[in-house]
Amino acid sequence: MSNELNSMLNEKIDDSLIREYLQENPDFFTRNEDLLAQLQFRHSEKGAVSLIERQQQKLRQRVQQLEEEITELMINARRNEAIFNAYSNLYVQLLRCDSLSDVLSQLKNTFENELDMPVLTLKFFESPVELDEQYTFASDTHKKLLSKRFSDESIYLGRLTEQEHKLLFNDESIQSVALLLLGENGELGMLAVGSSSAGHFEPAMDKLLIKQLQALLGAVLPELIKRHDAA
Repeated sequence: MSNELNSMLNEKIDDSLIREYLQENPDFFTRNEDLLAQLQFRHSEKGAVSLIERQQQKLRQRVQQLEEEITELMINARRNEAIFNAYSNLYVQLLRCDSLSDVLSQLKNTFENELDMPVLTLKFFESPVELDEQYTFASDTHKKLLSKRFSDESIYLGRLTEQEHKLLFNDESIQSVALLLLGENGELGMLAVGSSSAGHFEPAMDKLLIKQLQALLGAVLPELIKRHDAA
């Protein structure tokens, strides 16, 4: 009878029941300290180790993981601070610009030199005034991009097709882009910024700083276009 009872108990007791019991009784090993010295765990490098050694090892691993996470957070915080400062300085400089060439120079200085974005273009759509070729954007090109990339909003972050890439950039190293339509209804033009990192510009990334830049350019560019034509 005793053997049958033991067999029944062994069938019912499994890892989940033991785990549940230990979770409900965290002081079990405090009440049974003699077991600590008897319990051993197989380690791939050290062979059998005691429970206390195993716990210490797990704690060290957890501390190392937390240190790595904190380091990564600090690196990201410094990177985000640098990006914020670069944009903030750019906003101020754009308000001081007296010409389109000044605007383009400030944009390139920030994105190419400070934010490591190798390519930037500023184009206008069917401007009522005559502009230099570097600022003009063919109407059919404009429509091709708009039809695919700006159906929902005036900012596109992500990757382009090979054909779209050729319309905007000569640099084949560009892997992801930020496209900003300019003007109240996107009628003024487009700012295109390219990154050599495929994951730099993604649809889900925060757009706060880019939207502020978009609004500022939409406000200052119309007057500068008039000045450019008058010159």
